Amino acid sequence: MYRKSITLFRYTLAVFFFAAVSLCSFCLSSVFADKSVTRFLIIVSKRTGPYLKCEKGVRNEIWERCHKPFEIQSIYLNEDDTDAIRQQINRFNPSVAVCIGTRAAFFLKETMPIFPWVATLLVDKSIEAIKRHGFLAVSMDVPIETRMEILCRMKKHVLAGLLSYNSAEEPIEEMEEGACHGRDARILISTFFSSIELALQALIRRHVNAFFITPDPRIFNSQEAVAYTLLWGLRNKIAVCGLSSGYVRNGALYALEADIVALGEQAAQLAIDRIHGRTGEKTVIQHPRKLILSINLKTARRLGIKIPEAVMEKARLVIR
Repeated sequence: MYRKSITLFRYTLAVFFFAAVSLCSFCLSSVFADKSVTRFLIIVSKRTGPYLKCEKGVRNEIWERCHKPFEIQSIYLNEDDTDAIRQQINRFNPSVAVCIGTRAAFFLKETMPIFPWVATLLVDKSIEAIKRHGFLAVSMDVPIETRMEILCRMKKHVLAGLLSYNSAEEPIEEMEEGACHGRDARILISTFFSSIELALQALIRRHVNAFFITPDPRIFNSQEAVAYTLLWGLRNKIAVCGLSSGYVRNGALYALEADIVALGEQAAQLAIDRIHGRTGEKTVIQHPRKLILSINLKTARRLGIKIPEAVMEKARLVIR
């Protein structure tokens, strides 16, 4: 009887031991499995239009390029309680975040200033306001030099006007010169104070034959200011370069804008590069790689400009 009790005790102890070992192994494997999962957080300023297109680009690129286990969670900023959103972020415990839009970027800057994240669908001025050590961003602005290249393919001689906001009392004018596709190309930078009408009249006196609208809300602060600029260009036979296809539909000669879905893909690439240590801790600010060209042939005919076939072939939208 005593021996049977000892045997039963040993058997029970062995079962308990193996169960404990199995449970510990499961717990440890779960912990390591969690660490091996890359968690991508997407913070979206608004659940609409371009923001959702950009989010689509982020998700597409993660699925395409991330070959290890991963999770994706999107959070949309609206009127919800920001404290609840912060708690949601903490529960998800992301490895890296992608912010889409200015509101999302400033929100994450305040919430997780040191955390690794990438911002996109922002203009250069917003990026400068957020910029910090180790900051990653993809701007939606197309550099003037890139916009100028298209214009130089259309005109032999270019003297393009550009308005720059300055709080000084006296206007400051600066000329940038250079060759573009073998053509004479110059940019005249004129200071803007308070009146778009006076600023554009000053450029006419300098005999500009082209003008670049810039994404500066201090200058182009209303639809009326943009509409006035487009009509000014048509009346004075000045080629106006807009910021998007909407400008072209309303009379701009052409526009070169970022592909919104591709912006998301580019931001996701930076996020993956940061996770793998390819960017280190350095600041990386990129401009859009994939661009969309829109052309208004009606405006071109009115300005006496013949658009080369090589340029026409690159256009996604043509107003005839």
